[in-house]
Amino acid sequence: MTRRGILTLVIVAAALSLALIGGSALRGQAQPQFSADVVAALSGGDIEGFARVTGVKEFSFPRDHGAHPEYQTEWWYNTANVQTADGRRFGLKFTIFRRALTPTMPERASEWATNQIYFADFAIADIAADRFYFKERFARGAADLAGAQSEPYAKIWIEDWSITFDEDGQGYRLRAAEGELSMDVRLRMSKPIVFHGDRGFSVKNKGEGNASYYYSFTRSLLEGTIAVRGEQFAVSGTAWFDHEYSTSVLGEDALGWDWFSLQLDDGREIMLYQIRLRGGGIEPTSHGTFIDADGSTYPLSIAAGDYTITPLGTWTSPHTGAIYPHGWRLSVRAPDGLIELDVQPFMRDQELNTTTAYYEGAVRLTGTQNGAPISGVGYVELTGYNVQTREGYSR
Repeated sequence: MTRRGILTLVIVAAALSLALIGGSALRGQAQPQFSADVVAALSGGDIEGFARVTGVKEFSFPRDHGAHPEYQTEWWYNTANVQTADGRRFGLKFTIFRRALTPTMPERASEWATNQIYFADFAIADIAADRFYFKERFARGAADLAGAQSEPYAKIWIEDWSITFDEDGQGYRLRAAEGELSMDVRLRMSKPIVFHGDRGFSVKNKGEGNASYYYSFTRSLLEGTIAVRGEQFAVSGTAWFDHEYSTSVLGEDALGWDWFSLQLDDGREIMLYQIRLRGGGIEPTSHGTFIDADGSTYPLSIAAGDYTITPLGTWTSPHTGAIYPHGWRLSVRAPDGLIELDVQPFMRDQELNTTTAYYEGAVRLTGTQNGAPISGVGYVELTGYNVQTREGYSR
């Protein structure tokens, strides 16, 4: 994964929200005051009739940058570490999620008829000011409120928030604005697409169908503008893009996950995650990918001892009461020697306290390999730590 990557998923919250309020677009309206178990969205429920991820497939672009409505859950994940010309640092996060409520479209002539809902969240971490800002939206996938296209170029949108690919498929644009918070940035891939697992077939749990199709742009060069509290900044930096889709990828014993997307300053990247189990321990199918500077990829398996994730401390959210790990020691067995990394968030509070609370934070990396220092930046996603995400709701 969300995460993201298997990443995150607050998709179930979007589905429940729209079902409860009749499916209207929620722009400008107060959000429902409840939360849902994000892991439950990916671990069972009524999945009859939906397509399942059962083996390796051939990807085709730009088609596969678009939506796959026959699968229950899908997301397009973007994170970036950027700076202004004078070195002011920001973290950016923009994700669009899709959730199918039924396997097939309802037989209705109305342009409002749909079995697809979309949810998006957008966040900026102002590192110098130690302030974290986020927005969210919901919309039904009908009447042009939200949706996805693949031809002649891929585009995914929810109202005026969008991810739009260039026609050559090597670049894309992210746009989102709400109140005094906005982002309009262009990105260009600097490395080939990375397919995680077995050529994009990413197993998350034992049992047929408990997998996702998952690929990434692990290092895109970003330039554009952001606005925070109405103040505009020209920024540049590096970004990471994940696209993943599936139906019921987690086991019923999954509690949550810790996911890392790491960009080393020497041009290499690392994706890895661990799925935490309710009875303690880690799901043995948890895995990752090491990407060399030339784009070569190497699979990582937690069961084989290719990496370990050791928390170094904790942070308690003042918003939800969730106790998250804060800082990690990562050991990664790379092809050219063991990498030891200290991973620290740029700021403590990077919790998205949206309809469902989870942590998505920009991090800095320091460490060594073969006696030489290494450094970099990245993002970490943490789910399943929220004991209480809204007043009156406890997991």
